[in-house]
Amino acid sequence: MADEQKIVVEIPSDRGYSPGPSTPEVSKLEEFKKGWINAIALPDNLPDLIYTLTSSISIPALLSSCWVNIPFPGFMRGGVLGVLVIAGVVVLYLRQSVPEVKDILLLRVGLVAVGVLLGI
Repeated sequence: MADEQKIVVEIPSDRGYSPGPSTPEVSKLEEFKKGWINAIALPDNLPDLIYTLTSSISIPALLSSCWVNIPFPGFMRGGVLGVLVIAGVVVLYLRQSVPEVKDILLLRVGLVAVGVLLGI
């Protein structure tokens, strides 16, 4: 009898049985939109905001400077241009499917364009 386990069975009362508070399920599309809004939004605190804005300008400037000054083979340049085209299509898709990020997306693309112009 030492290896017997106690089994507890919960019997619902006459008032009705509620397993817990029901939470409304959010659709997958809403989760997708919230995820992209959180990913594209600017940070709330000042140091992270400064870092984000600075890196949005300096990294494209560095890459475009390397693009101009280093003689890459043609297939590498074609591959990079292909990736840029795909990134542009994704940005246009996000602009249409998640209208809440339109302004911040325009700001980020503008910062990248400034960085590219500074690097050239």
